Amino acid sequence: MSDLKSEIFQFWGKADEHNTLPAVCHMLDVAFVARAIINQLAEQERSTLIGPFLSIEGVDEKAAISIVVLLIALHDIGKITPGFQYKLPVERIDKLFNINHFSNCEGAETKHGTAGFVILHDYLCDKYAVNKNAARVMISAVASHHGVFVANKGQSGPCGNHYWNQVQVTAIEWLASYLSVDLHLLTDLHSKALTPTWFSYTAGLCSVADWVGSDKSHFCYCEAQEYVFEQRQRKANALADKLNIKHILASNNPFKFADVFTFKPNALQQKVLNIIESKALPWITIIESGMGSGKTEAAQILADHFIRQAGHSGLYVAMPSQATANQLYKRMLKFLQHEALGYQNVETHLKHSNADFEPNYEALRLSSIDSSNEKNSALSVRANQWFTSKKHGLLAGVCVGTIDQLLMAAMLYKHNFVRLFGLANKVLILDEVHSLQSFQLDLLKNTLHWMAKLKVRVIILSATLPRTMLVELVKAYGQIVTKEVEVENKPYPRVTTYSSGALAQSHTITDDKDLYEKESVSRPPNKYEIKLHATSPSQCVSTMAGDVLTTAKKAGTGVFVCILNTVSKVQELSKLIARHCSEVPHCGIELLTFHAKYPLATRLSIEKMIEYLVGKHPEEHSSINPNRPVKDKCLILIGSQVLEQSLDYDACEMFTQIAPIDLLLQRVGRVWRHQVNNPVRSEFTQVPRLNVYLPSMDKIPNDYGDWFGHGEVLIYPSHILAVTTRLLWENTNVEGSAFEIDINRDMDNWINRVYADVEQQVTWLEQEYDKAFEFRLDKRTQFTLAKNMMFDADKKSVRDLLKYNNSEIDHDEVALSTRLTSISVQLIFLVVEDGSVIPVTEFSTYKQGVQGAEFPLSKCKQELEYEIDWQGKQCLQKSDIARLKQSMISISHSKWVAHFKELEAQWLYSFVAKSVWQRSPTLFNCIPVILDTSLVYQVEGLGELKLDSKLGLIVGKGGNIE
Repeated sequence: MSDLKSEIFQFWGKADEHNTLPAVCHMLDVAFVARAIINQLAEQERSTLIGPFLSIEGVDEKAAISIVVLLIALHDIGKITPGFQYKLPVERIDKLFNINHFSNCEGAETKHGTAGFVILHDYLCDKYAVNKNAARVMISAVASHHGVFVANKGQSGPCGNHYWNQVQVTAIEWLASYLSVDLHLLTDLHSKALTPTWFSYTAGLCSVADWVGSDKSHFCYCEAQEYVFEQRQRKANALADKLNIKHILASNNPFKFADVFTFKPNALQQKVLNIIESKALPWITIIESGMGSGKTEAAQILADHFIRQAGHSGLYVAMPSQATANQLYKRMLKFLQHEALGYQNVETHLKHSNADFEPNYEALRLSSIDSSNEKNSALSVRANQWFTSKKHGLLAGVCVGTIDQLLMAAMLYKHNFVRLFGLANKVLILDEVHSLQSFQLDLLKNTLHWMAKLKVRVIILSATLPRTMLVELVKAYGQIVTKEVEVENKPYPRVTTYSSGALAQSHTITDDKDLYEKESVSRPPNKYEIKLHATSPSQCVSTMAGDVLTTAKKAGTGVFVCILNTVSKVQELSKLIARHCSEVPHCGIELLTFHAKYPLATRLSIEKMIEYLVGKHPEEHSSINPNRPVKDKCLILIGSQVLEQSLDYDACEMFTQIAPIDLLLQRVGRVWRHQVNNPVRSEFTQVPRLNVYLPSMDKIPNDYGDWFGHGEVLIYPSHILAVTTRLLWENTNVEGSAFEIDINRDMDNWINRVYADVEQQVTWLEQEYDKAFEFRLDKRTQFTLAKNMMFDADKKSVRDLLKYNNSEIDHDEVALSTRLTSISVQLIFLVVEDGSVIPVTEFSTYKQGVQGAEFPLSKCKQELEYEIDWQGKQCLQKSDIARLKQSMISISHSKWVAHFKELEAQWLYSFVAKSVWQRSPTLFNCIPVILDTSLVYQVEGLGELKLDSKLGLIVGKGGNIE
């Protein structure tokens, strides 16, 4: 079978400027890679792939694998067509084959995936009488390897004359013979065996094998006579072994909880250990417990057991934001590197659009570079560069990222099936799951249904999960078994598990009082004081400013955190506090402001500064952070919702605008979060207190924007704000406006009184009902929108699934979204200095006053060795793109969005060509903005944008900066 002189090897499949690789040789490379990956798959994962073929009489595991490998090899059979071959100049292909026989034809199909579908479908159905539906599914799974579904012949152009047809058949039969596949066996294959799960998994595997097999650095281009089968097969095996795709190595040595975490398990963690010891391991586990109660450690131990003892292929951790993903990534690295667990060479990656700037991830990537291309067995974790590509991250053994990356797997994004393949048979941890937006909840339920189909064990962590959402999530996962899953309702805090059948069990966690007393310094308190302050939207900021300054002066020391709902209010409060500090010298108050409207580099620097000042001790968590302001120093930290759950810090007292109840409870979880700091708190902050600024119930206007603030009702559902406000006031006693909340006792009651279904509410005011029903109508619209974006797990057959069409999606992020937000634009802020256009984060004037300057990500222009090459012929340098990205800010003000979209279309910039700028996927959806040297961008009639070193981007109206 090594007749490399056959005419099937004359047709090119890969080409560069000088060399080509025969199409059949490339198909063999991909087949070798596919087999190497399959050989590494866990047994239960392999069964998903080969199960349909084992149902054919006379087919064993070896034969079934060969059938799959052949199908994947044939993914590029459509390249042996005139529409593809004549993409090279005639003078080049004339040296490859007889262009008189193998001539071009008018209207020839140029998409080789579509051509391949037609060729294979006709061949299998005509010659072997393969069931047409079965053929359609099998062929579509491999023909769709470029990310667009290919599922019908109707719109295909010609695939060549009889000479072409003859060589296409010869190539198919040669590959089948080489791979030892009897195609007659496919005659007995039933289409029902080829489920949507099989289709998605196989399509994902095919694309991955094609990506690896197309790597020119490993599979060089050569003529057929130079192609050595055994050598290419060895390379495929070595590469699959090096990358560890869908494969994770760990020891089976027993260990104790304290061996890994250096402390004994608390009641929650012990409950999870009890689950591990039981025989019926759950497929979905939902852990509900207070903030800082050890949920993450419990999830890590449970996931580790699933991987090391239950044969799962790795782990994906989905976080709500990039900041939370960064924090969890550091903890996951520390966990995996523990010697007691015995992990070896685990590909451990961070997956979000700004992951490159996380220092721990960057350090791991650099340390993983090995010039010998040999695996270093001494490493427990590594980060091979291959996995950093946009669609490769979920293929790594362990990956921490945002929930968006997860949801994209079950949406109509190109190559979504690669993401599904990457997640299959893994463990999924969903952390910080709270009251999701209806649109996102619908997407998550569809994703959980896919996870159940792909044998993914799911662990969900939450402190404030509404009962209605808990039930919906369990039912979404359990519907693969039964349409009606009953979910037990035990008191909070609890662990809910579902293994099979129609019942999800719930277990209340009861603290050991003696153990709790010993642990008190390492976890937040259970009880907090909630103090209410009646105010109006116009008076909220000034009232809060007066209160926090009074408290700070009285305390003399400590950390006081203010959270507001809009960036403009954050900036307004910061100005008031800064003015006080300038008017009262030596007042002992330091100010730090944080929100999302800073350049990326500044934002990350401020995050690091917050962690440095008020996070845990960098090495010994049972000790006080030595950088914390104590004695005669106070820190007032002012921010938006990014301070709600993204960062692990400790506040002595908190001041917050009204927000939905679950978010208020998230915020209070940062008060006294590290009780190890209690000894250095002021005598005036000896109670963990949350101050809430909210409207009174005296007079409720019809327009809730007048009641809460027009910006607030755009961010949060107005009826949720209204019900939260009423419930808070109802809990105040007669004598004052403060009351106590016990997290374990009161959490369920608070959350479910706000978030229960409208029909179940019996105490709501009439106006609250009206607003809620308006919201419910909006939910229906959101469901319709989400449904149109889903890769629908409810579809029972591939035929129904493939009625979708994503071929019109040229740029995924434009057509689809994982979150319903205002339309926004991403801006790259630039400045002209000394005749050069530079990122604003490298502008010395900006950097001199920036917060977090002690933790820089970028150097000043004077410190850089070179300027950005704007006049590059094809694209910007990767290092320059990284520098530009550090100056990125996203804005969503509708008039500014329209302005910058128009500016992008006109492209009046002379310093860089549009084609050069947009050739980078990173910059494609970004728009450059040139600021003047005062860091202002002005448009007559529209207003100004001013980038302030301390306050961030200030959006002005009517020509003035607010």
